[in-house]
Amino acid sequence: MKKILKLAVCLFMIIGIVACGGTSTEKQEAVVTNFFEYLKAGDIEKLSTICTEDNGDVDDLVSMMASFEELQDVATYGQTFVDEANKFIDSAFQNYVTSYEINSVEEDGDNYLVIVDAKMKDYENIDLNSETNDIVENYQTEHFSELQEIYLSQGEQAMMEKIFGDMATEIFGAMTKKIDEAEAIDTQLRFTLVPDGENWLISTIEQKEA
Repeated sequence: MKKILKLAVCLFMIIGIVACGGTSTEKQEAVVTNFFEYLKAGDIEKLSTICTEDNGDVDDLVSMMASFEELQDVATYGQTFVDEANKFIDSAFQNYVTSYEINSVEEDGDNYLVIVDAKMKDYENIDLNSETNDIVENYQTEHFSELQEIYLSQGEQAMMEKIFGDMATEIFGAMTKKIDEAEAIDTQLRFTLVPDGENWLISTIEQKEA
């Protein structure tokens, strides 16, 4: 009976060791999942909170958001233009990554390497200028007399608000169509996560076509 009890105790100890010996990667996976969720929401401020300060791989996203913020000046462009700009910005971020799946999570010394298989829109090869330039030129030609009258009677700011307000829907509609039609490319992203107290931060993001 004593031998059986000793055996039972040994078995429970072994089970306990095995159960405790596994390394959970939930925190690391959660950080990477949050990265994609913040990206889709266009929330660069939150995205920056899960990256190290020297992470140069998010600089392009920060620059992109900064350039978009220039389009959100109601005093310059008017409310209609800003509303349409915001719709375009939301669509650009929401559609940037069409799908993603965590492939593996591996220890790398004190760090972790998280590999993600994703489909990402090829925004770099989209030409937005040619189409928007045509829209602007056509509008100016068709509304020249009206714009001149507004300029003379109400001033330059009123004329600019009229231009931006009238063209906003067409311009951003054309731009949104372009990003919707952009090709989604199979891409592999390699996230390096470093410890930050009890949390984890993304230090680098390597990207290559799958």
